[in-house]
Amino acid sequence: MKCKFPDNFVFGVADADLQVIGEGFTQKYEGSEQTMWDAYAKNSGKVFENQTPEIGIDRYSRWKEDIDIMKSMGIKDYRTSISMSRTIRRDGSVNEKSIEWYKTYFKALNEAGISISATLYHWELPYYLEEDGGWLNKETIQWFLKHVKAVAESLGEYIDEYFILNEPWCSSILSYHMGIHAPGKRNLSEALQAAHNLLLAQGLAYEVLRKINPNARISTVYNVSPSYPATNNEEDRKAAKNYDGYFNRWFLDPLFLGKYPQDMIDLYKDHVPSFTEADMETINIGKKLHALGINYYNGSIVKYSDDNELHFEYSGNEEGEKNDLNWPIYLPPHYPEGLFDILERVYSLYKDFGLKRIYVTENGIALNTPWDGKTEIVDDEKRIWFLKGHILQVYKAIEKKIPVEKYFEWTLMDNYEWAEGYRPQSCFGLIHVERPSLQRIWKKSAYWYKNLISTNTLE
Repeated sequence: MKCKFPDNFVFGVADADLQVIGEGFTQKYEGSEQTMWDAYAKNSGKVFENQTPEIGIDRYSRWKEDIDIMKSMGIKDYRTSISMSRTIRRDGSVNEKSIEWYKTYFKALNEAGISISATLYHWELPYYLEEDGGWLNKETIQWFLKHVKAVAESLGEYIDEYFILNEPWCSSILSYHMGIHAPGKRNLSEALQAAHNLLLAQGLAYEVLRKINPNARISTVYNVSPSYPATNNEEDRKAAKNYDGYFNRWFLDPLFLGKYPQDMIDLYKDHVPSFTEADMETINIGKKLHALGINYYNGSIVKYSDDNELHFEYSGNEEGEKNDLNWPIYLPPHYPEGLFDILERVYSLYKDFGLKRIYVTENGIALNTPWDGKTEIVDDEKRIWFLKGHILQVYKAIEKKIPVEKYFEWTLMDNYEWAEGYRPQSCFGLIHVERPSLQRIWKKSAYWYKNLISTNTLE
């Protein structure tokens, strides 16, 4: 079956500054600030082999080569981030050396016919701010706004669209409640306070951007996950609703409805931070956004539990397909339809509250596909299988009149995968990056994606 996408549909690629740039290079040549992730990797014991973002893939000096690869692949739309650890010094001044690097890089991308979607926060918090409380401290919001202002004033001419945040769930729940990402805490009250401050920062950043450029395209990016009850009994269905509130609605409802979901307020009880009506008005920018970006990797099967105050726990399916990090990717009987399900659900919930268009801003699979040092192409057939299955769901969503307009594959090149470091099983890229040489080798999926971009047709 051939699925021809609309002529104006966009297939692009995405990455994040900290994962690719090589923090050691920015510190050496720009005097950039240490990120919280560099400190976390060195000191927490929660990052694979204590590996740091010091090298990344050396985008800092190999950017010309990487633009050539993008051109060869036919990429016209590229989502990346601009790091506040690079742009703002600890004395509050703008780091002009960093700004000049971004100008050079972005200008070259534009000249190559590649439009830039710039994420303003993809977890690159300076360590000096983390030492002062990070996202638990409302002063961090003001530092973020300095960064937003510097980017808009100095780099705005090169940027096609802004994404204010990337995955605030990860910056709060995964980082302050689950203890997996930096700063690695396990405190629900702190997680919800961090989430509230991030959402406030998002609303205030919108105002800064709109003031500087009234015509700017301003969007944001959330990771979302459909939840499925392990059985059809009432308790498991309640658990699935709790999970949906924990993962999705706690962030989406305030964005579009201007309020936190009452069922989750009741569940969280004393963990809910104090907030004002003015806070919620600031956060409620959904109807003003150009688009909502959705990052999707998998859904979750959950069941009721009395072992924790949220009354749900993950119910794994040992027979389901997984990636090489052992994350479930297909959840029988739902399979990749999880992406369709969440696109349909998000649009149906918020279309009457200002949601105009949706992008899939991340979707991909981690696979250990080593290079043998001889062949010209790395075999990653499973990635093609994964992408086909999920991009088909995007096509089905469009057929159902859900306004999905862009799809960004995660990611262009194997890179630093946060708590997974450079673990071989954590490679999401279309392009293999050999270590330690950092040689770029095309994978089979890169050629497949190149053909998809050129034909706009899924076969």
